Amino acid sequence: MNPDELLKLAKQLVDQGAKQGVTLRLLGSLAIRDHIQEPGGILDLLERVPTQDIDFMGYSDEQAQSNRMFTSLGYEIDPSVAYSLEYGVQRLIYHQREEQIMAEIFLDQLRMSHTLDFRGRLELDYPTISLVDLLLSKLQIQKITEKDIKDLIALLVEHELGTDGREVVDVSYLRKVFSDDWGFYYTAITNLNALQQWVGRYEVIDTSTRHNIKIKVDELIRHIEAEPKSLHWKLRAAIGTRIRWYDEVGNVYDVHR
Repeated sequence: MNPDELLKLAKQLVDQGAKQGVTLRLLGSLAIRDHIQEPGGILDLLERVPTQDIDFMGYSDEQAQSNRMFTSLGYEIDPSVAYSLEYGVQRLIYHQREEQIMAEIFLDQLRMSHTLDFRGRLELDYPTISLVDLLLSKLQIQKITEKDIKDLIALLVEHELGTDGREVVDVSYLRKVFSDDWGFYYTAITNLNALQQWVGRYEVIDTSTRHNIKIKVDELIRHIEAEPKSLHWKLRAAIGTRIRWYDEVGNVYDVHR
């Protein structure tokens, strides 16, 4: 499937979930693509092609409904769904063999390099998670890749920073998240600085657009730095990078892609 066909399928699954009591919201590059006004737009300009995987956020108390829905649609449950005594079931995985599609549902929290809690936040937008949550889901990546940088560029090119509206990045929530978590703050600031460096490398982006992205990144950093930090944040900041400040993804999920 091309990206637009994959996005169409993903949105159909979200709609089907709404009919069957399964709360699903899109994550990742497909979610960002859904928020771009011009079909494909800058993601296609940057040659950002998603995989055949569709990532969702969902709620853990809807697992049974999810299983019924996906199996009724011809998907097979992956037997290697990660489970730990500490965290329980963290995600569900379904395969559609004919189209070679993998649908993955992260439950309640996105536990990667840093943890994002989505309980009570999936109702903020439809069919994707909110823009600020999309931004945070990229900024939490400790070993950020070029494809993630391209996603961040696309998100910032198309959207303004503010406090209200579906197509606005909610900086008030962003500030709150980073005010109590030094580790996440450090990773995010590192990634934003890396983004500033990467933007200048893409000649397909015109000079005015590159300048606009850099202004938004500077504004994001100012917002993050300006928010008063908690005592917990300050105590962890004093330790700094002498102790690992992020989770090893392999320790959270049995990654098998």
